[in-house]
Amino acid sequence: MSYTITQLGTRALKDIGLVAAEETPSAVDLNWSIETCQAEIETMAWIGINIWDGSQYDIPVAYLTPLSRRCGIPMSVSYGLISVADAIAAIPVAENVLRMLGQKPATGEVQTAEHF
Repeated sequence: MSYTITQLGTRALKDIGLVAAEETPSAVDLNWSIETCQAEIETMAWIGINIWDGSQYDIPVAYLTPLSRRCGIPMSVSYGLISVADAIAAIPVAENVLRMLGQKPATGEVQTAEHF
């Protein structure tokens, strides 16, 4: 199962409390959320956080909640829910899970070392 950028944007708005669980966001809020999510995903890619397989269309289930939380941080600042200082402190914490998801899983094999 995977999610679209629109579903991610809606989820981020719900996570920060701007939209109730059964509500539909306004078009303006949804567009703002999608724009913010896309910008944050691009920023993370530039700083070396691998986001799933690079597809901009399908967001895997494992990424939905952590990515929504991470993208929700700058939205929270925009809507006056938290300060910039709190956002700066929260970003590295939110990115830790995304960094772990982006790592290659361990194979259990022993690596061969060559000595020169």
